[in-house]
Amino acid sequence: MWQRTWQWFLFKKLLIILVSAVLIIVFGLLLLDPILNPEYKNKDECKSNGTLELLCGLQNPEDFAEIPGENAVIVSQFSGLAELNYGEIKSGTLSRLDLETREVEDYQIRFELENNLGIGEEGCEPYDSLYPHGIDIYRNISAKDQSFSPFLKEAHLLAVVNHELVDRIEFFLFFSDQVVFSDSNERELFWVGCVNGPKDSTYFNDVVISDENGSFYATHQYDKDWGFSKLFIFNIFRWDTGYVYEWNKALGYSILTNSDGAWPNGIEMIDDTVYVSFRMNGSISAINNGGKRKDFKFRSYLDGGSDNIIAKDKELWIAVQDTNFGGLTCMEPDQIQCATPFSVIRADAELNVIEELNFGDVAFGGLSVVYPHNNELFLGSYKSDRIAIYKIND
Repeated sequence: MWQRTWQWFLFKKLLIILVSAVLIIVFGLLLLDPILNPEYKNKDECKSNGTLELLCGLQNPEDFAEIPGENAVIVSQFSGLAELNYGEIKSGTLSRLDLETREVEDYQIRFELENNLGIGEEGCEPYDSLYPHGIDIYRNISAKDQSFSPFLKEAHLLAVVNHELVDRIEFFLFFSDQVVFSDSNERELFWVGCVNGPKDSTYFNDVVISDENGSFYATHQYDKDWGFSKLFIFNIFRWDTGYVYEWNKALGYSILTNSDGAWPNGIEMIDDTVYVSFRMNGSISAINNGGKRKDFKFRSYLDGGSDNIIAKDKELWIAVQDTNFGGLTCMEPDQIQCATPFSVIRADAELNVIEELNFGDVAFGGLSVVYPHNNELFLGSYKSDRIAIYKIND
């Protein structure tokens, strides 16, 4: 009799625990449904609602880099995230955007195979296709080979993340507007070298040139042989997925001390400090050359995170996507404009917020980069056919 009573008591306890667990799971899924499956307006039509001026007809203008001495930026028209397009990616384009006239011109690429500039690694061959992602420009270079051009002192160095079969960094030279070559009426980038990624599975996101020799830092976001399910689980728990690589010609690749994090994304420098955007941590980190790290947490769990960072006048302009799983709504290949809400954070070099601007119901989304010019902000997106322009005084 005692044994039956104990068994019945144990059964009721287990039943209560089981029912409670089921109720908690159901309740949790109901609470998470708006987070995992948010609904946004269709914003595919490139038509302003009044808040933003739109420049239409582009392909994923994911990153910008300031052209020194000109009111212009180079635009990386991104090839697209394979995980957001069922494994498909397209070749991309590098373009010049005039910030005053709004004119966009695509660059023509000229391969300078026999140059003696010494940029990149020895034996790195020209790419087969260009799949651009993050970009950066360095104002001056150390190369003195006048046989390349007598105007070399007017040249700037452009680094581009290229998602070939093995990710790599491409290097291009380009010249200031006042330098005109008589044999071409096109805007040109001169390919002068490259650096292959350290592993077949490396997935670079962004790059920043650190000196006049073409040394650089690049974010390794995750191993690109990871499946979507593994990435999803790591993002749910905010486990580290990558880190920052440092490269120079003498030593090759090394991992930047204390640079591990969840989904390393945009990267930038002010003086000797490296700033890294950790997309799934909702944070920006400042890492000095001794490896000391300072974190700036600006979003709580599942409330979004930052993409690219642009440094201008010793300040940081941070592109923020105000959702974590809302980005899953941008996975359909036939979708033109990612519709997720976004913010712009302006911070000083010590990661103190100067101002924050929030955007919701506008004809733009999926913000990946912001560039300030006069009283305007130029906004780019990782999945979009447009650049948006916001007047700060509005």
